[in-house]
Parts: sequence; C-alpha cells; structure tokens
Amino acid sequence: MLFLGVGAFFYSNPASFDVAVNRVDEFLFSWSTVPSGIDDNKEREALEGVVREENRIEEGELTRKGIIEETNRRRMRFEDSPLEENYILNEVAETKLDDMFENQYFAHVSPEGVGIGDVAKEMGYEFLLIGDNLAKGNYRDDREVVGDWMDSPGHRKNILDDRYIEIGVATRKGSFEEREVWISVQVFGMPTWACPEVDKALEEQIDTKKARVENLETRKETLKKEIDDTERGSDEHIEKVEEYNRLVEEYNSLISSLKDLVDEYNEQVRIRKECIRG
Repeated sequence: MLFLGVGAFFYSNPASFDVAVNRVDEFLFSWSTVPSGIDDNKEREALEGVVREENRIEEGELTRKGIIEETNRRRMRFEDSPLEENYILNEVAETKLDDMFENQYFAHVSPEGVGIGDVAKEMGYEFLLIGDNLAKGNYRDDREVVGDWMDSPGHRKNILDDRYIEIGVATRKGSFEEREVWISVQVFGMPTWACPEVDKALEEQIDTKKARVENLETRKETLKKEIDDTERGSDEHIEKVEEYNRLVEEYNSLISSLKDLVDEYNEQVRIRKECIRG
C-alpha cells in the first residue's frame, strides 16, 4: 500500500509575517500487481484422476491427437472455443506421465509435492491459469477416456472452462503396480498473453514519482524546521517561507499527477483480474 501524506501550503502575510497553513486533502492509494502465474488448480488437486479398472479382452489404443480432437468436440457442443495444441504443454504432460510411471503414483501432486503448475513453470510455460486431468485404465478409444472425464464434475469443469486456450496431452501404456495399463494426462493452460498486461512503464513512472514525493516530504520537513528557527520578519525568514510555498506547490501538483497514474494502474489491474476470473 502506498501512503502519500498531507501537504501543507504556507504563505507569508506582508503585514505581519505570520505563517498560515492550508491543508490539502489526504490521498490514500493502493495498487496490486498480478503475479506472473496464478495456479488455480488447488481445488482440483484434491480430485483423483478417473480410473477404469475393468479388464477387457479387446484392448484399445489411445492417441494424443484423438484425445485433443475429442476434447474439442465436447467443448464445441457447449459453444466453447476449441483448444490450441501447445508443444510445451505436451512436454509438461509427458513429464507428468513419466513421473507417475517412474514413481508409481497416480495423483495431481507428486509424493514430493510437485503439481502441474510447478512442472509448467520449470519448463518455461508462462501462465495465468493451469489445470490437469488424469485417467488410468484400459480404454477402448480416445472417445471413451474423454467421456469418463466428462462424467466427473471436476474434470468436466477443466474441459469446459472457457478461460483455457491451450492444451497438451500425453498418453502411454506402461507398468503400474505390476500391471500393464494406460495412463493419460491432459494439461490446460491460460497463457499470460490471454489477458491485457499491466503497463510496466506506468508502474515505473509511479515508482519514480513516489520517490520524488518522499524526497519532497523530507525537504519540506527540513525547511519547516529552518523557518521555525529563523527570526520572523527577517529577510531570511521571508525567503525561506517563499521557498517553502514553492516546494509545497510542487508537492501538491506531484501528488495530483501521481493519483492519476495510480488510478490508471489500478484500472489496468482490475481489468486483468476480471479477465483471469472469467
């Protein structure tokens, strides 16, 4: 939170050299920055992936292409835009899949506490929102695995969330708990460019003006003490009062311009947050 103190305007009375004080309004500003990544996957991390355990004589084949196409068909039924395949998210999904097979667990968070957002950041995918769906079992085809996700409220929410723009998928059959089984991973991403950026130059201007305000506040306090210690009515006293008046006028003008910048900054933050929330 940024606090700008009260500015006082001094002026000299030629007849008596008394010093009067006019107080300007107090300004209280606050702004917040949107983090470079917001992992909104916490409630989803508690969800288990879907599991289909029945043993089939005829075993199906799952594919990345088919899962993405079926996912987009489901989204389009609800008038959601299709997701764009992203090669980094494919790698994120592959990394997650490899880790589950290697460490023999089936969960959104690894035994070491690593979630899909951590993997994505490590691989350089910059996001505002990210989520994942998991499935384990011997499915007939891509349509069936996506159908199981759609039958689960939490996974369905991921698939139909219109804030997501990109998708990555990994699916493979491997040894899990001494059985050969398919595990599939969907990763959904809302990249940072999906919402308007907060103007960094504006933020720098605010910081620069804030530093100037603090500097002027220090100068004002120092000069005020000098005025109090100077003989009233003397030439030195008059000069210092006039200097103080000019200083406070500059201070008040600076506060006014800073307020405009902060208002603009806060509006940009509000728009960005609303975009993320959807």
